[in-house]
Amino acid sequence: MFCQSSQHVPQSTEHSSSITITRIELFVIPALAIDSAGYRICLRLTSDLGFGWSEMFIDEADEMMDLERCSDLLVSFIRSVSLPLLHDFQYDKFDQEGRALDLLAAAIQQVTTLSAETAPAAADTEEYVLRQRAVNYVSLF
Repeated sequence: MFCQSSQHVPQSTEHSSSITITRIELFVIPALAIDSAGYRICLRLTSDLGFGWSEMFIDEADEMMDLERCSDLLVSFIRSVSLPLLHDFQYDKFDQEGRALDLLAAAIQQVTTLSAETAPAAADTEEYVLRQRAVNYVSLF
């Protein structure tokens, strides 16, 4: 397992809509279906708006994500950022960084559209199950 922390000072933004990201977790889980060979990559985002989740499937034939390389990129987003987060970024959605940014953008989209009625206990249960099944885990804060 790989853990990394960052002491970023939240930045003020001129935009009225922002999110403060305090933690990003990545889980690498073997595919569970009998006919699937590969991995699920799950990203859990902790923010001032709650938890957000995203995931992607990496086929066994695909290049596995380099978690250390992705961590170096994702840790830079642990701060207050304006929304939409990746609107002005140009990136290749098929390379390592692009896939990591897509996971982050999807998790932010989810957390900003979820209702306040989402139970935090359900998110904690999901995290526990993912940690038990993960072959790799990264926690960035």
